[in-house]
Parts: sequence; C-alpha cells; structure tokens
Amino acid sequence: MGLDRVSLVTTLLGFNLGIELTQLLVVALLMPSLLVLARTAVYPAFRIGIAVVGLVFSVSWMLERATLTPADPFANLQTWLVGHPLLVAGTVAALAGVSWGLAPRPPEAAGTVRTARGARTPETAGTSGTAGTTG
Repeated sequence: MGLDRVSLVTTLLGFNLGIELTQLLVVALLMPSLLVLARTAVYPAFRIGIAVVGLVFSVSWMLERATLTPADPFANLQTWLVGHPLLVAGTVAALAGVSWGLAPRPPEAAGTVRTARGARTPETAGTSGTAGTTG
C-alpha cells in the first residue's frame, strides 16, 4: 500500500475505531425497540425470522467467497439495508410499537419464576437444600 509504519498504524486504528463506533450506533438505534419488542408475543417469531435472514445472507456470502456461485444474489438488498439504517431502525421501532399495542405478552403464571436463561420453573421459595436434616 505504500504506507510508512506510522501511517499504517494510524490508518488501522482509524478503521477499527470507525467499525466499533458504527457497532455502538447500531446498538443505540435498535436496543430500545428490541427491548420493547422482547416483551410482546411477536418477539419469538421476530427473533427466529431475523436469525433465518442472517443465516441466508451469510451462506450466500460464503458461497460467493468460495467461488461456488458467480455472485451473491442478496448483495443489492444487503447494500440497500446498510445504506438506510434509520429506515431499518424506524421499521423495527414501528413493529415494536404495533406489537406492544396489539400483542402484549401474557403475564407470567402465578407461582413461576423466570430463570436467567428465560425458562419458567416452579417457585421453590423456602427450600434451602437441607430438607430432612436435623439440627
């Protein structure tokens, strides 16, 4: 590239900081909407749908890079999505708002506790693991 050592370090540092700041911006734009959406009945389908889209995009990109396909068929769509971040964030926010109004998640059943992984288990208050022992 014809860069001296200082220019190379400066260029790499600037590139990496730019990538990190962009990631923080994406999180800042989407996180509030995702938190609202996560409290609706629509969220499980949304989460799976986004995962499937990510899988299809990554497989098509991988096949193109491995020269198994002549071009990535989703390249134009990916470029469009990257070029319109506010529209994407606004769409997710609108979905969250509509979902919150139309399909709120039902309240948790009485007597259940949500674990750190999200599973519901019967409440076991008062058990300390020492049942059956005498003091």
